[in-house]
Amino acid sequence: MKRSPVSWSLLWMGCTGLFLLADSPAPVKSHHILGVFVNVHRSQLMVHLAVCRALLQRGHHLTLVTTLPLEEQEVRGNVSHILIPWEQPTVEGSSSSDLLLRLQRMFRRLEHSGDLLDLPEWKRFLSNPPNTPFDLLLLGYHFNDHLLGVAAHFNCPVAIVSTQQPTGFVNSLMGNPEERSYVPQPYDGHQRSGISARVFGIWEKFIEILARRVLARIYSLHFPEPRYPSFETMRRSVVLALSNHHMISEGPIAPLLPSMVDVGGIVLEQQRKKTPLEISAGNRSLIIFSLGTRFTWRKSTAELVQTFTKAFSRFPDYDIYWTYDGPNGSAISLDYPHLKVAKWWPQSQLLQSGRTRLFITHGGKGSLSEALFYGVPMLGLPLIGDQRANLQRMHSKNWGLTLSTYSRNLTHLELAKAISRMISNSSYGETILKASQMYRDRPMNSSDLATYWIEYIVRHKGAKNLYNPARQLNMIEYHCIDIYLIVYGFLILTIAILRKVNRLL
Repeated sequence: MKRSPVSWSLLWMGCTGLFLLADSPAPVKSHHILGVFVNVHRSQLMVHLAVCRALLQRGHHLTLVTTLPLEEQEVRGNVSHILIPWEQPTVEGSSSSDLLLRLQRMFRRLEHSGDLLDLPEWKRFLSNPPNTPFDLLLLGYHFNDHLLGVAAHFNCPVAIVSTQQPTGFVNSLMGNPEERSYVPQPYDGHQRSGISARVFGIWEKFIEILARRVLARIYSLHFPEPRYPSFETMRRSVVLALSNHHMISEGPIAPLLPSMVDVGGIVLEQQRKKTPLEISAGNRSLIIFSLGTRFTWRKSTAELVQTFTKAFSRFPDYDIYWTYDGPNGSAISLDYPHLKVAKWWPQSQLLQSGRTRLFITHGGKGSLSEALFYGVPMLGLPLIGDQRANLQRMHSKNWGLTLSTYSRNLTHLELAKAISRMISNSSYGETILKASQMYRDRPMNSSDLATYWIEYIVRHKGAKNLYNPARQLNMIEYHCIDIYLIVYGFLILTIAILRKVNRLL
């Protein structure tokens, strides 16, 4: 019996459909993921929550533990929230540039980071296991290795989320090679290379070892052996590191293990879906000014406020959006109508308006990523932490300028001169616009990349295949110090014997 052409077509389509169905990935299974994001700033929490939103969109159930309250619009879906109200005590001490004093303050802050684990709310969280076991711990990482004990407590694999380029702490945690001679570290204000970078790396590694001893002591106090695995065992158990960084466009180019994944721009990808901000009518260009969430104008001097006010008064043709939480904000706007002063402006939406000509920033990682994503040149005023290094890198790429002095020492003339130079020179805007195109040009968006690797770990029961075997080696074995000692020791001994024989002859 002959089949009609239509029958053959239907049969072919049916077979093709079955083949494609068999080859398609299995439906996503909902997993229970624990997110611990404590002792972080709001800007850092935004990165962590962006990863969580991507997971929620995939249908996973999340339990989030934070020390900052969450707004309803920040996370929606199948999520449980445990708030542990706590703020790390301020460490008293001089703000001197003296290195030893700054190190002393850093170690005292590390010591206090363990105070959270003594709170009743924290102990209640640990003592109430969920009805459905956790499939993964997602840890917001910021020098808090002692919190890996949470994964030991709930017996689940660990992935960390870092808000910047991988630091020495993250590299050592993952067993990633550190090529200090050509990979400047994010906290290196001088962005060293070559021999000076190696020397600085040795010093930094020494500080890291001392810091780990403090964290190990906190871990052992709250997660003691033999009930829990040792501190070093838990450090070696971290299977995935997600970094809010895009090495290809931001640099520096560095060797990365497959278990270290760049998800830079994940916050911005999600923010683009928001409704555009209603800004002032007309075609007036914008200047945005913000010194970040960790800076407050309430504690600033009147002279500093006056410095910026005088400088901005020289640019009446621009609408200047100033994030300002100090006194007399409305009075500033009345005196200078082109100054739009408010406690908070939706920075990302202003940057994507297409009318922003300059972004005056403190140089935080999030702000730099936003400017790069939308191709807006920057004028940098570094304050603390990694900001000087971030802005130095920005300056070297010709994405803008960095003033060499801290904002507290600025004069209004110096600031006005820098602003004038920025808005009159189109090369900064052209350069960062090209870099923005590279920043966005990726085979997969950051949300999909993050969720893929997190699901991969759960799907493969901890994905032991991603572990770098170098993590099992101690420092002597990793750097082959014993081999070098044997080889060079043998050479020195041979030379000494030959010289002795030569003298005897």
